[in-house]
Amino acid sequence: MTASDFDTIVVGARVAGAPLATLLARAGQKVLLLDADKLPSDQPMSTHFVQAIGMDWLDELGVGARIRALAPPSHRLRLDLLGHGITMSYAGGRAGCCVRRSVIDPVLQDAAVAAGAELRDRTEVVGLLREGDRVVGVEARSGDKTEALRARVVVGADGRNSTVAKLTGAKEYLGYDNVRFSYWGYWPAPRSWTADPELAGFDGLLEFAADRTLRFAFQCDGGLLMLSVAPELSALETYRGNHTAAYVECLRAGRLTRLLVEDNQPVAPIHGFKKLRFFFRDAAGPGFALVGDAGLHKDPTPGVGMTDALRDARNLARALLEGGDKALRRYHLQRDLDSLELFHFAQDLGDPSYINPLNALVFERAKTRPEIAERLALSVDRVIAPQAAIPVRDVIGWTLGALLRGRFSVLPPFFASGKRNGQVAKLRAQAAERLQLESP
Repeated sequence: MTASDFDTIVVGARVAGAPLATLLARAGQKVLLLDADKLPSDQPMSTHFVQAIGMDWLDELGVGARIRALAPPSHRLRLDLLGHGITMSYAGGRAGCCVRRSVIDPVLQDAAVAAGAELRDRTEVVGLLREGDRVVGVEARSGDKTEALRARVVVGADGRNSTVAKLTGAKEYLGYDNVRFSYWGYWPAPRSWTADPELAGFDGLLEFAADRTLRFAFQCDGGLLMLSVAPELSALETYRGNHTAAYVECLRAGRLTRLLVEDNQPVAPIHGFKKLRFFFRDAAGPGFALVGDAGLHKDPTPGVGMTDALRDARNLARALLEGGDKALRRYHLQRDLDSLELFHFAQDLGDPSYINPLNALVFERAKTRPEIAERLALSVDRVIAPQAAIPVRDVIGWTLGALLRGRFSVLPPFFASGKRNGQVAKLRAQAAERLQLESP
């Protein structure tokens, strides 16, 4: 075994790891970026969507213009629940982008190398180097060769099944298992995408249907649409044997997605997942840190995972450049503070119980209130919490009005929502208190 020395070793060279390596290398660090795969390669297990604020962060990395040249802008996104739609537009003409990982990941990897990071693919981390309880490097295997690679800090950016997280024993908390499975594929964008009155005027769609299935449509690079379905786990048996046919039939059953698959065919095999776990993990310890899905994996329904990975890469870069364990602990606590409301919002949005009489009422009322769409845009720009996008006083007023008209079915979800929001507020207050204790 041979030995080498780096300031930081980043394990995983995708949406979290490659930007982190770029930022550190630009600041003068000696950075080694490792990935077990042969690069470039696809990573289809992703919502592919980068929110507008994430595009701002890609601009900071110097790759935003390149991504915009590859994928069309998504200015307007529609949320449709039981036929009641809210269309959200980003402020100031900004836009998000839905871009396949086979397209965006190489751009980010190229940026890291251009900044001065050393990138090695087909290199698997098989162990950690330690001095006492401190991580001081990795054992990395490439082919039949194993090296001891030393660094001041090792960062796991290697996804939800992170090897670094397993080897460090990073503790999981607030974890739960998925209640939906999903299949998705890429389709040529038909004329109806821009010409049909039901679809024209927005660039992405999230449809909550009466059958409690979620259906997604987003324009992405290559003139394609990414079409996805997410039924309840109880429907999984109907997909066994021929999941592609079941997936297409599910799209045809959607009020809006059916318009996109008529006389149309997917251009590649259909991808899917059956079992996932969503969680927080301790994001830092002596000599190591976690970033991206390695440390925080949330339900993909709101499509914020890639944007959060970019956010946390920026914050972790600052902590690593500051140096010391205390800076890493603050990074961990700041990540929790930034993420708790989004994590629980994603959980709620992805749960079949989100399709309930109260939310149907809220969508029905909110679609006539332009200021609510503006507040939704503020929530995805991380200005306000998603739970605050629709003012509580409005929800209370609409609920009382419904009760006066005999619509008592809104009451159970109203109380459940209030309880849930109280729990999230308590968790966030605790995270803020812990961060304050670690402040300089």
